[in-house]
Amino acid sequence: MANEAAQADKEGQPTPAHRVPAMTRYMTTTLLAQAEVAIALAEISEGVVPSAALLDALGIDRSGCEAINALLVSELPPFASIYLSLDGNIGGESQAEIAGFYRAISVKVPPNPDYLSSLLYLLGQIIKKEAEVVDGETARSRAIEIAKLTLLRQHIAPWLVPYLQRAEQIAGADASVWIALTLDLIASILESSEVPTPKQPIDEDLDQSQIESFANSVEFIDWITSPLLSGVIVAPSDLVSIAKSLGLATRIGRKRFVLEGLFQQGGRELLAAIGQFVAEQGDLYLSRSSEFEVLQSWSKRAIITHKRVLATLAPY
Repeated sequence: MANEAAQADKEGQPTPAHRVPAMTRYMTTTLLAQAEVAIALAEISEGVVPSAALLDALGIDRSGCEAINALLVSELPPFASIYLSLDGNIGGESQAEIAGFYRAISVKVPPNPDYLSSLLYLLGQIIKKEAEVVDGETARSRAIEIAKLTLLRQHIAPWLVPYLQRAEQIAGADASVWIALTLDLIASILESSEVPTPKQPIDEDLDQSQIESFANSVEFIDWITSPLLSGVIVAPSDLVSIAKSLGLATRIGRKRFVLEGLFQQGGRELLAAIGQFVAEQGDLYLSRSSEFEVLQSWSKRAIITHKRVLATLAPY
């Protein structure tokens, strides 16, 4: 776990990955520094290894770059649309909405506009423009700031903050500084604005919804494979771990395919185990929601999912 391997602070307590080590925290305190860090983080998430000097400044070594690449490729694909769409798939309306943002600020839409590296690079370029504004250009400065905050609040923070909490659990110590820097970059920008991150439309629906049991495994799989609905991000390694704990065999393939195979072997026990996993994720998000308001929404959705699992198990 990244938390356990993180650097100790002055009191000897472990430093969570969402707190950047003192040697690198200064890097996100100015606009130009924020821009440079955002672009460097984008390059690393694209699989590009920066220069040795930049890696040293960031506090990331080559093994860290390899760990990050493995995380993004094998465990947590960093497409915003997966985490912002009801079906949990790449593309769709959420990707189209992000592409529309590029067009709105007159930037060419890249092949994968919702991919993490594309979004971080765009954020870095916007911040760089903001830093270059000269005194007296109030209107231009405000327009750039609005673009930056819109990108961060609507298209990055709502999914990347909870995503990085999961990344911290899965990736281990090698990726902890990259995770910490990315979270600190988000926090440093949000802290400079008094306007809170807007609620997701799904939250309004869930506030008024009744806690109902899942009708069958198909409905549950539809729900749990949608991070937007369930409030949890399930990685392939999570399913392998749960299956191993229950003595079940796992198939290789997409999460839906794997879950279908697992439910054929152990329905009730599997549902209970996933329910426990969901509860733990909800607790994790709630424990860090004072730092990132968006985690309150994810915690609420995870709690609802857990209650639905309990309601499904109750009759048995």
